[in-house]
Amino acid sequence: MSRCAAGQLAFDLDTLIHDADVQAASPWGGPAPLHFTTAYYTSGDLAAAFERYRFEHGNFACVPRSHMWHPAITMEDANTATPGHGLAVLGADLRCDHHGQTCQCVGGYLYRAICEPCRWQATDSEQHVIELWHDHSWPGWRDLPVVPARIVRWDEAGRPSPKLTAWVEEHQPLAWQVPGAPILTERPHVGTRHVPRRSPWGGFDLSHTALTDPGHE
Repeated sequence: MSRCAAGQLAFDLDTLIHDADVQAASPWGGPAPLHFTTAYYTSGDLAAAFERYRFEHGNFACVPRSHMWHPAITMEDANTATPGHGLAVLGADLRCDHHGQTCQCVGGYLYRAICEPCRWQATDSEQHVIELWHDHSWPGWRDLPVVPARIVRWDEAGRPSPKLTAWVEEHQPLAWQVPGAPILTERPHVGTRHVPRRSPWGGFDLSHTALTDPGHE
């Protein structure tokens, strides 16, 4: 038997086994549905629903085809240190995947920020949901002193640099030098994303430049 034929046979057997596993599985009984939803669910419920969809339909193009909420890879553990609040960030791809077909896809890629202790959520672009979560959990953050662009913010290991730490310890109010607190930084007009876990206290490095640009996303 050729390698190609052997590979095809193994693929066919895997497919048959997977189909049998799906047929034998109990009906989905999780809280969150196996499709896009605007209702409130915990991040764990939404992630479990997405995993069930992947089990039933496979990994190929599962994000655009399902339109379901799934954990945002770049925002894993975005903020776990803020007292009384939590932050989970998920994404949903609502862009059309129906080539040459009539559909009802609404288009766009959405993000959702969830604060489970408060049963709070917001849906918008990545930048905006992070800002809305800070409005919710760190009211007043928009008035923080802005770290000048000349200050090197991170060291080679991606940790807050000594210069940044010294600057914020001198200029940031003491009430904002606590676990989970953000910093507000001036940026050039590139690299204006809000970055998790980059303040000296495990909070966000929030881009003041993005806030002052009316077209920022």
